[in-house]
Amino acid sequence: MLTKLSTASLFVFTGGLFCLANSSVLMAEANEATHYIEFYEEWDEDCEEKGGARVFVKNTHQTHIIDLQLDRYFYDVRQAGISMFPLKPDTSQALGCSRVFDAEQRWELVAAMYISPSAVKERYGNFE
Repeated sequence: MLTKLSTASLFVFTGGLFCLANSSVLMAEANEATHYIEFYEEWDEDCEEKGGARVFVKNTHQTHIIDLQLDRYFYDVRQAGISMFPLKPDTSQALGCSRVFDAEQRWELVAAMYISPSAVKERYGNFE
């Protein structure tokens, strides 16, 4: 009985280590993807009328699609919902104006992970 218990314990322990190692790899990849995300602003006539600039988010990685999750803040208050979308390598996405109705608006990165084209299609549908 002791041998069966020891074997089962060893199996559970080894499985736990495997899961821990896999989650560490996924966390490292997710953390690495964040290094390739940049926010920047550009002049825009519509936004200038509101006293701000157009805010963009960019994937600076040359080969990987990055799946983004962003929070939007208006008047320093987090707005409901979360923006989720894939961003192709070396491309930008306009988010909105940095000022609206004389109030600051900003976006913050919640999560960024590498994602395969097949996973993009499964999660978001067509991706052009």
